[in-house]
Amino acid sequence: MLLTDTTELQEIYARHISSKFPALYKKTSVYSDKPCRSVALVIPVYSGLDATRICIERALRYKNAWTRIILVNDASPDPAICRLVKEYDARFSCITLLSLPENCGFPTAANTGLCERFEHEDVILLNSDTLVSKNWVERLQQAAYTAENIGTATPFSNNATIFSYPEKDGRTSVPSETLCDHLNDLAGEAWDGSTPDVPTAHGFCMYIKASCLKDTGLLRTDIFAQGYGEENDWSRRAAALGWRHVACPGVYVGHAESQSFTSVKTDLIARNLKLLNSIHPGYDALVKKWQDQDPLLPFRRALDLRRLAHDKPNVRSVLLVTHDRQGGLTRHVDRRGTFYLTHNIVPFQLKPIHSGSGKLIWQIAGFPENTYPNLIIPRNPHALKALLTSLNCTALEIHSYIGHTLDKVLQLRSLKLPYDIYIHDYSWFCPRITLTGEDGVYCGEPASKQCQTCLETCGSNTGETTSITRLRTGSQSLFHHARTVYAPSHDTANRIKRQLGVSAIYRPWETLIGTEWPHFPIPSGNSHRTIGILGAIGLEKGYTQLLALARLAAQLNAPIQFVLIGYSCNDRALLETGVVHITGRYKEHEIQDFVRQHTIDWFFMPSIWPETWSYVLTQIWRTEKPVIAYDIGAQAERIKQAKGSMVVPMHLPYPRLLSFLYNPMPA
Repeated sequence: MLLTDTTELQEIYARHISSKFPALYKKTSVYSDKPCRSVALVIPVYSGLDATRICIERALRYKNAWTRIILVNDASPDPAICRLVKEYDARFSCITLLSLPENCGFPTAANTGLCERFEHEDVILLNSDTLVSKNWVERLQQAAYTAENIGTATPFSNNATIFSYPEKDGRTSVPSETLCDHLNDLAGEAWDGSTPDVPTAHGFCMYIKASCLKDTGLLRTDIFAQGYGEENDWSRRAAALGWRHVACPGVYVGHAESQSFTSVKTDLIARNLKLLNSIHPGYDALVKKWQDQDPLLPFRRALDLRRLAHDKPNVRSVLLVTHDRQGGLTRHVDRRGTFYLTHNIVPFQLKPIHSGSGKLIWQIAGFPENTYPNLIIPRNPHALKALLTSLNCTALEIHSYIGHTLDKVLQLRSLKLPYDIYIHDYSWFCPRITLTGEDGVYCGEPASKQCQTCLETCGSNTGETTSITRLRTGSQSLFHHARTVYAPSHDTANRIKRQLGVSAIYRPWETLIGTEWPHFPIPSGNSHRTIGILGAIGLEKGYTQLLALARLAAQLNAPIQFVLIGYSCNDRALLETGVVHITGRYKEHEIQDFVRQHTIDWFFMPSIWPETWSYVLTQIWRTEKPVIAYDIGAQAERIKQAKGSMVVPMHLPYPRLLSFLYNPMPA
């Protein structure tokens, strides 16, 4: 049918086209206790030949006997698409083709199809870049007819803003047809029939009741032009008339998005969002409040668990309790995750995160982290126990309480699961974490009274202000009930024993195999030295010491310079000395290139706290360069165990240290 003038739309809307389906009400075999209404499936078509062909083929394959298809060719510039839709129209009696004489945009194309529906016929608006699957029409209709005042139902998708799954912000790539079928099957299995309310429907796949459409009218073409935002406006107009919009978690529809208008999408969205808020004041706030509450989380979580049960039947898992920060702990936890995966045990991380409203909650993250992103629960052991039971969790590894609070981690004992503790820092008895004061210098581990004074003066770096006595009492209780406590160095184990009275098992985090320990080279005729510094250098990592050395080298005009591969807490002051070059943030594979580029002779580790382990030291050794470090902590212990590198006394005067850095004694 060729529509020569878009003003004919209202006339067509009022006119009944001869029906290809004699009955408007039938019974379905799937939901035999509910009437099945006839549905007009409206698919506007413009570009994307392959996506359009697949969309129509799957719509034909998975529609039921009471669904007909209305294709609206929005004056596609692609002759192949025009031929394709004409072929479908000729081959299938359930297809009606409408062709616009010029491109009018999605809202007009959609309205053209809506006007072709029968008076009592429900409608599904469907983008031509979607992938539908079995029983999708029946389940959407079931959701829409859960209550009389429901006007629309929208399914889950990989890319549908608030309806997205598994990522709730729609970042997931387009799934294959096979994966779409699989996810739709799992969604149907996981769905309990609930229909959570949403602030708006989504036009990529939007089931609309006939009575709601009759009340609300068509999409607005005068404002939303080529599209984006028209279904949101329509949804709010329907809501003003008392109609509800719901999600249908029992259906999953793949969505490629942006087959049309890709180059102008950003501008259209920005323009139309402003218009939408001017027409419906408070729209953004309404959506933001709904997103903060996240009513679809339980349904995404249920689908995650269904996927997990399918992917890992008879799953056995372990939970690694970690913090919400960066650092060496993250690297070690990743390695523990890899260890469990190689032994057919599924690892999960218990992470503290913030909800949209800012409330602390728990996320049980898989490996890789985004595999099952919706295992999010309130921060209490009862909710955690229920989830861990479904995951068949058999043990815990506690790596940190930071971000959870120590009290929350102590409550994990109520799970009655065996647990091991891995020591990555001294937060268990030192709120400063690194056994350093405000100046970053090692404190010497004084009595508890002095530690409390330090806490009150310098503050806590753990995010909580628990008293020293309570912190150590809680940690002792947790450690004494642990199956095993692991420390990566003897130095760390000794400090834990001294402070908490618990014996830790020595287990280094890394083992370097086949390493030729680098030695300091015999001084050559070149009198200049380039000393490397690696990492993020803050106070406890020796920033003050590095700055003092650089200033002294500049003052003496010494033939020595420093190259910081990384950054510091104050790059400007270092650069002002004129003897420090700073690369900025780096990736691990870039370290060797920087060493060659700057002709680094050897490294200096200025860290002045007793580190429990040092991945930086490992990275330095992998450059095949020796290193000089202060005689403290695990870094000194490891250097003494190896050959070729050196340690220096903590309080070595700067002139002597600079001289030693220039010409270290050979090993």
